[in-house]
Amino acid sequence: MNKNPEISDSTGLGGEWYSRSGPLSDVILSTRVRLARNLADFPFPAHFKADDAVRVQTLVFDAFMKSERADSYQALPVAGIDSLSAGLLIERGLIQTSTLNAPGGGLVMRINGRKANSGLACTINDEDHVRISCFCSGLDCDRAYKNCQEVDELLQKSLQFAASYDFGYLTANVKDCGSGIKFSARVHLPAMAFLGEIGDFFESIALKGMVAEPAFPPFSKTGAGTGGFYQLSSNQAGTGNEVEQMVNFTAILRQAADSERKGRNSLIQKRTTEITDRIVKAFSVAKFSLLLDMREALMIISDIKLGKAMGLLRGIDDEAIAPLIYRVQDSHLKTVIKNGSFAFPQDIAENTQKQADRLRALIIQDAFENLELIK
Repeated sequence: MNKNPEISDSTGLGGEWYSRSGPLSDVILSTRVRLARNLADFPFPAHFKADDAVRVQTLVFDAFMKSERADSYQALPVAGIDSLSAGLLIERGLIQTSTLNAPGGGLVMRINGRKANSGLACTINDEDHVRISCFCSGLDCDRAYKNCQEVDELLQKSLQFAASYDFGYLTANVKDCGSGIKFSARVHLPAMAFLGEIGDFFESIALKGMVAEPAFPPFSKTGAGTGGFYQLSSNQAGTGNEVEQMVNFTAILRQAADSERKGRNSLIQKRTTEITDRIVKAFSVAKFSLLLDMREALMIISDIKLGKAMGLLRGIDDEAIAPLIYRVQDSHLKTVIKNGSFAFPQDIAENTQKQADRLRALIIQDAFENLELIK
């Protein structure tokens, strides 16, 4: 098992999981499944003593290293991750700041070639000893769960996880006890937000045990997500088995897709001028901007994606739009700048943030080079 992973920083599409197509991708950008597990005979990370953290990290790393698929994984202690690489991992959802600050924190990633970009990762010694997670494009909880289950079975060949007949898997957060599973999805709901329907929808799914929040800061007082991007997550792991929870979560995502599509139809039929004006403005900014901050880029990506879905734009597919969300983020851009050779205008040559804003604008222009308005 390689302990020195190459963290992909290419601006190309490569083989990253988010560059692949998925079901209902016009609304459901990605789904994630996460399994929480804890080793028997050790306290939860918040109550570690002496060398507990190091021992847990070593046991988990060894379980991967001794497996029959050892060459498919890369592992490293988080203490060895530099700040820029840490930012990349956070932007891709593979690790959280809390893991980076955790004693004995670790990360194991399944690799694709030499690059750790498959969307499957295992964090060590965050809130729980082990958290296995997998991202898939579109609505694909089944594939994400099967990938997590494969790693779970691999680890259980060497490790004993804490569990009981009464409560199932034991976790640091009581809401994760039982199956230890959590489902989440990043969704694109700009039409519902535009029509003012998003609040009622979120209230309805909250009654079904779901949590909704904006996918990107800054958050407004109305709870609107930047670009209409939201994160929907399950809130209880003890209500039924994994399959039952997956079925319920999938049904809610399908409901979200249906509601958003109805909203788009309503906009094109009843508020054509307003929505067309918004799409045309995004088209113009995408084509001609010299500098774009993160929020501006997300708004453009959202409006272009909406315009494409509504038949107002052509020249790009959802498979090319989805990676842009990752390619326009700060750590990714700063990594590309660090490893590349760019001739920035003299007035921003010493300003790293403006350089990132300039590169962000160039990436947007390049991605939408063939974009056309449909008259």
